[in-house]
Order: sequence, then C-alpha cells, then structure tokens
Amino acid sequence: MRILIAALAVALCLATPARAQTYRLGYSAAVLDVIELGTANFDVAVMPTRYAVRAGVRTSGLARLFDQTEITASTTGAVSGGALNWRRYDISHAYAGKFRRIQLTRPGAQVVAQINPDYRDRGAPPASAAQQAASYDPLTGLLALGRAIGIARACSGAVLVFDGRQHYRLRVEARSQGRFNGGGYDGPALNCSLRYEPISGYSAGARGGSIPTADAWFGLPTQSGFAPPLRLTVQTPLGAARLDLRSYEAR
Repeated sequence: MRILIAALAVALCLATPARAQTYRLGYSAAVLDVIELGTANFDVAVMPTRYAVRAGVRTSGLARLFDQTEITASTTGAVSGGALNWRRYDISHAYAGKFRRIQLTRPGAQVVAQINPDYRDRGAPPASAAQQAASYDPLTGLLALGRAIGIARACSGAVLVFDGRQHYRLRVEARSQGRFNGGGYDGPALNCSLRYEPISGYSAGARGGSIPTADAWFGLPTQSGFAPPLRLTVQTPLGAARLDLRSYEAR
C-alpha cells in the first residue's frame, strides 16, 4: 500500500506556473484485475506562489472484509523560485479498528511532528533531524516527482520523503513511452520503473525486506509541466496489484 500511494533532499529546478493549475484524479485498485481492493483520489492545485494537495485511500469490495482502511491526507506549501517548499502535512489513518493522526510542520529548518498515538519506536536507526529537514512530505514528494518527469518529459529523477517515521527515496527510471487511453486521459505517456528505497526509520526486518519495483505510467499533458500518475502495478504474493486511473480532470 505504501508504494501505491506513496502512494512516490534532491533539489529539483522546477518551472513556476504562470497561472493556477488543478488536477482531480480518481483511481481504483485491484489484484489480478479481478479482486477489488479499494479506491483513491489525488487532487492537486499549483498556483504561482503556493500549492495544495489532498489525497485519500479507502478499501472496498472483498478487501474490506480483511482490512478496513481509510486514509485522508493533505499538504500545503509555497512555490518559490520554482521549488516546492512544504509547510504543513496532515494525515489521518484508520485501519483494523485503530487510528493514528500525523501532523508535520516545517516552520523553518526543522520538522516538528505531532503523532497520536506515537510510535513505540522510530526505527533503527531513526530518521535524523537533518534527513527530515531535507525531505518532502509524501504528497509533496509525489507532486515534485511528477513535475520533474513532466518538465524533463522523461523518466528520470528522485525525491527524498519523510512521513513522520520512515525516510525513503522514490526513484524513477525509463522503460518506454507511448499513448495511454483510459480513465478520461487520452494522450502521450511515459512508462517508468518506480523504486522505493528505504533509508532510515525502519525496524530491522522491514528495512531488510524485499520491496518490488513498481511499473508506473505518467501522463504528459501539453498544458503544464506536471505529469499525473495514471497507472501503478506492483507484484504481490497474490499476484499483480494495480492502481488504475478511473477519472481525470485538468484545468
């Protein structure tokens, strides 16, 4: 689930948009294209001096019998000199009868975290203050990666992310390019390898586990530099799990 939403301190030279750009993206998730896992949304608004992102994940279908998960998350920040500077990240995660809320703020050169209930441990080793400050929050990380792909019009780049406990890198590499037609998007697209690379903030077992490389498609609309994620496929013990675009709106 983490690499699906995530679902995605590299300094990215990103062009500042001349006007507001908004995306409203809806997804469905399934295993083997048969077993429904859930739904997700990713809403982006980028203005000349600020941005905001909202996202949600919810299990549905057969998956809800085993894991009733509902996640809502948001982030806001400033656009300065083309760079994205996140300021506030907020995520609420309800799962298996439990609930956790994580609020991260970045008032200056450090990250302040409010986590309720707090983690029993912060991993071995935990993410350092320097690692936290040099990273994006998860939603800004995905936005920054999509903008880097869209501006370069190529599957290249990486972002560092801190989610309140875990510090990791999302990296894309080229596979192919072509046309994607589905979920309301019909246009040129890039097929990338998306790698999730743990760095710190993990237990020994979690960090040492095998994390599959995802197969990802990103759109290349002509009206902006942002390349929206269209499809993400990850191999699991049950078969291929796929997050597919179901609705697409761009202005």
